[in-house]
Amino acid sequence: MVTWARVVLLKDHPRRYELVQAYRILTTVRPQVYRPRLARALGDLVDGFTDAAPADAVQTLLAEAATSLRMWARELVGPGTVDVFTDVVVRQRKRRAADERDGPDWDLLALAVALEEAGRGDAALATIQELVTGERSRRMAPRSRLALTLIHHAGMLERRERSYDAAAIRAEGLELLRRLEGKDDVPPRSDAIATLLTGAGGSGRRYGRKLPPVVAGGASTRTPMRSR
Repeated sequence: MVTWARVVLLKDHPRRYELVQAYRILTTVRPQVYRPRLARALGDLVDGFTDAAPADAVQTLLAEAATSLRMWARELVGPGTVDVFTDVVVRQRKRRAADERDGPDWDLLALAVALEEAGRGDAALATIQELVTGERSRRMAPRSRLALTLIHHAGMLERRERSYDAAAIRAEGLELLRRLEGKDDVPPRSDAIATLLTGAGGSGRRYGRKLPPVVAGGASTRTPMRSR
């Protein structure tokens, strides 16, 4: 199975569901390398589904992506780890430079959440600021992703008793969401990964689709629909 997974990664244009299955397999071998890649592949897979896709299948896959990122981030900031921020940020910048259309850096959001949970507030804030900077620079990225990032950034500032700074940032995020109302470019389903990571529930709205709620427990390893 590992050999099959590696062959899939060598293809020029592997199918989305094949990538998901390949990363699931490789995650059992090198989890800290492949968990973020699995999360991005799951997000891409869900974004490729038609509107007829069953809601529970979508929620299950998004929950799997969030769980994968959460486990990866918590291991990174565990006891004995140092300066994980620099290493992850450098890799994210290289990935963005290689392809601006590549999936969102929810890796950084997961890392910011894990750092804050571990009591490393300065590193958490630096991480979320890096994510904001990256999303602002992406001309082709959905603005909903920047909005969700700004809202989490505001929440982090509020928890550090910086309410004045937080208010302006939250207002910008909510204004971005307001501008998306009624537009044809519906935010991608994979935005819900950010909501699941932060436990924000209904803090991010989807226009034309409802944000899947936070899903507890593990995710299925089955892919319900095939998609390019």
